[in-house]
Parts: sequence; structure tokens; C-alpha cells
Amino acid sequence: MLRALSEKVSARLKKSGIAGRTVVLKLKTQEFKIRTRNRQLGDPTRLADRIFQTGLELLRKEADGTKYRLLGIGVSDLSDDDRADPPDLVDVQSRKRAMAEGAIDTLRGKFGRRAVETGYTFGKGRDAHPPEPVEE
Repeated sequence: MLRALSEKVSARLKKSGIAGRTVVLKLKTQEFKIRTRNRQLGDPTRLADRIFQTGLELLRKEADGTKYRLLGIGVSDLSDDDRADPPDLVDVQSRKRAMAEGAIDTLRGKFGRRAVETGYTFGKGRDAHPPEPVEE
């Protein structure tokens, strides 16, 4: 679910031409208590992979046996997308992942969101992907 939600956030950022520097994870427990965790990135991002990986790190720290009824992920500290995702000298694979995500976006734009799935969402059916946004 976290990957599918990250992809939805990423698609909205790309469509709006903005990026976010802080990834925010929200969890609601069975007792309706809300836990909010966030992490500021070095540079703004709009890539689903970076949003997901950061959210996954935050979620792992909260995996203490508590049962959650709701999960959400988003970004804050918004800026223009021209500053988003610069090349990374430490993570040399980041450029390849960004290019792959761009190719996936192109295919999804042409054939629909379910045309290409990642391993995280593959075979999960309708539950893995939130409903497609309706064009106005």
C-alpha cells in the first residue's frame, strides 16, 4: 500500500509541477491515535521511489507491534520542480531509477496507470492502486 500511495503522491506532484523536500508519514492506530513522522531530504523530490524509500524507513521505526487502521504518505516544504532530484554523486543509481520512473510515467500516460506495475504492487489487483483521478 505504501508504494501505491507514494506513486499517487508522485503523480500529483509531477502533474502540478512541484516537488517536496519533507516526506510525511501518518499512521492511525486502532485506538484512533495519530502518529506523524517526517524526514527532510537533502533536495526536493517528486520521484515515487524516493518518497517510498523514505516512508519505508519511517514506517520500519514504527513497526513495534502496534496495529494501524490507516496509513498515509505525503510531502511538504514544497518548491518548484526545477530544483527537484538533482544528480547524486553518492547514489550513482539514482539517475537510472529516475530515468526508469520517467519511462514508466510515459507508458502509464499512454496506456493507463495499470499498464506498468512495480514488484511492490504487482498482482495486488485493485487494492494496490487508489482509484484513478477523474479529469475535469
